[in-house]
Amino acid sequence: SSMDTPKQQAMRQAGTLLKTGGTAALSVLDVEGGGPFTTLVNVAADGDLRPLVLISSLAHHSKCLASDNRSSLMLHEPLSTTEDPMLTFRVTFLGRFAKIDAMEAQKYFLDRHPYAELYAGFGDFSFWRMETEHAHIIAGFGRAYGVRFKDVVEIMSA
Repeated sequence: SSMDTPKQQAMRQAGTLLKTGGTAALSVLDVEGGGPFTTLVNVAADGDLRPLVLISSLAHHSKCLASDNRSSLMLHEPLSTTEDPMLTFRVTFLGRFAKIDAMEAQKYFLDRHPYAELYAGFGDFSFWRMETEHAHIIAGFGRAYGVRFKDVVEIMSA
């Protein structure tokens, strides 16, 4: 609402970005070297605003998550082609992914990504849901907020 502080506005914007879904950069810990490994994933949110991804067990990031489920997901608003892209609103969610039953995720995910129906039923594809702990929000130059994810969920349901 208009009564929100800049931090609350940023939290609401971050929640909306996640709710809208789209694509995100997924960072995991590399199963081979242990360092960061980043890839692009389609993301959606469930009814409790928890991030959902659909990935193949053959994908490298799937093997990484199976080995160590700590991860982050970075979503951003469309990048400007005329202004500094570093001014783009973005949020990184940090938490742990767990493989979940397709029935819990399929509706939310396919509503956002209907084309994924082509492979959602394949045996090697699974839904993973992030149990999110923190959100790191960049809402413009000099405006960074580290917040608890549960506070983002709360502001979205208020």
